[in-house]
Amino acid sequence: MPALRNLCICTTVLCCSILQLKAQLSSKDSSLLKSSINNALSFYDKNIGEQSGKFNGSQNIGYPQGVIEKNPYFQSPNFSKGYILYNQVYYPNVNLLYDEAADLVVLQDSSHKIELISEKLDGFGIKDSKFQYLLRKDANSNDLLNTGFYQVLVEGNASLYKKESKKITEKIVGSELTYLIETYTYYYLLKQNKYTEIQSKKTIFRLLKDKEKELKKYAKTQHLNYRKDKDNMLSNVAEYYNLLTK
Repeated sequence: MPALRNLCICTTVLCCSILQLKAQLSSKDSSLLKSSINNALSFYDKNIGEQSGKFNGSQNIGYPQGVIEKNPYFQSPNFSKGYILYNQVYYPNVNLLYDEAADLVVLQDSSHKIELISEKLDGFGIKDSKFQYLLRKDANSNDLLNTGFYQVLVEGNASLYKKESKKITEKIVGSELTYLIETYTYYYLLKQNKYTEIQSKKTIFRLLKDKEKELKKYAKTQHLNYRKDKDNMLSNVAEYYNLLTK
């Protein structure tokens, strides 16, 4: 009961603070109001601690050191600062790992590593990279690889997503157990509510055929190379398409 009482007190303080700020500030002080609300929310989150909704999930036991050395995670096996949109609540400045082998997000609090419930995690960001939880609508369709987290490269009339999936295998070398990690990368274009996998340079131009001539010219003048740098080529073409179709 004391924990519940503290929760109610903190919630009341938060609500009262926001209402008082709204009453006292004019429209010209909207930036100050926003800052004050963010401060109040930070106070709320800090004082609620592990009762907060962001801590729902099971404890993450991690991998053997041999797997960690091969890096089954996005970018780095070390926790990085980021944000989560969890249960429709935005939490900035949290420590995150994205496990690309298990397709799950791990949050580090003061004393635990917690696997967040994917279905409650609408999206998250690590450093400058943004991810979104996407649903595969039909198991028999050929739209998305699976339901899960996809990196958002471009958003607009044509949205571009990247899926990096890692597979861990064990191998006996001599008398020692070693691990191998294979990485598989997929790209998807979302246009008119339909996801399509991009399997070649021709695919992106076919999907954006209403501006195909302009896009091919742009790709040539910008020296965009699909084989050498798919991320850069596909992102630039999609962004230019969105600029042309504003």
